[in-house]
Amino acid sequence: MSDHPYETNRYLTEYLLLHYGRPQDICPFTFVPREMLAFHARIRTECLLPLPRRAGRMAQKTRALDLGCGVGRFTFELGRVVDEVIGIDSSKSFVRAARKMAKTQAITIRVKQSGHDFVSRKLSLPRTLRRSHVLFKAGDATGSEVFAQEPFQIVAAINLICRLPNPRDFLSDLHRLVVPGGQLVVASPFTWMADYSPPSQWTTAEETQAVLRPHFRLARRGSLPFLIREHLRKYQMVISDVMVFVRQNSRE
Repeated sequence: MSDHPYETNRYLTEYLLLHYGRPQDICPFTFVPREMLAFHARIRTECLLPLPRRAGRMAQKTRALDLGCGVGRFTFELGRVVDEVIGIDSSKSFVRAARKMAKTQAITIRVKQSGHDFVSRKLSLPRTLRRSHVLFKAGDATGSEVFAQEPFQIVAAINLICRLPNPRDFLSDLHRLVVPGGQLVVASPFTWMADYSPPSQWTTAEETQAVLRPHFRLARRGSLPFLIREHLRKYQMVISDVMVFVRQNSRE
């Protein structure tokens, strides 16, 4: 068994539930606001900027890249606004699950209630996302093969940077992936841990903006919460700082 936490069945189940679970499956307690249970859809509807209108039938196809896509929900959401999306994640089990969801539109998981008590839940891809043209790949989101690609209209790094070994270097290179006028979505709770990143690479939200500033203009910023269910009566509430940047024209 891999010692990578994102290859474990526990993490796979928790993330599938976060990405595709119905509100009542994630958290049945009605005192929890329902908007906390639609994280990825809210990034698309509340944070993304409208794409420029394309003229003529021969207009260039729009493309998006979802770095650290996990089990794929935001990749599918991006498929509602562009023609083609690539999702990349280092977890092979996450990518297998995302591919299965793309192929079959449903996955059944065992959700922990307490101790040895589990219930079976069928998770389905919403119908509005089933026409998305998505491709999922297992790989390093910071790897040279990623940065060798042609630039995209949208690049997303959702809750990724605080799990990278060299996040400052990654942020410094992101302009290479975004077309001038395109947008970059960086979301993070800034939960830094030395197990993933050396302290010299840690950034605040303001420092993140400063690293990106030579090539990007901050266009939108907001705080979006989400819940990760551990079992029926224990949850992680995380508040992600979602920043949307526009790629500025430059010679680089």
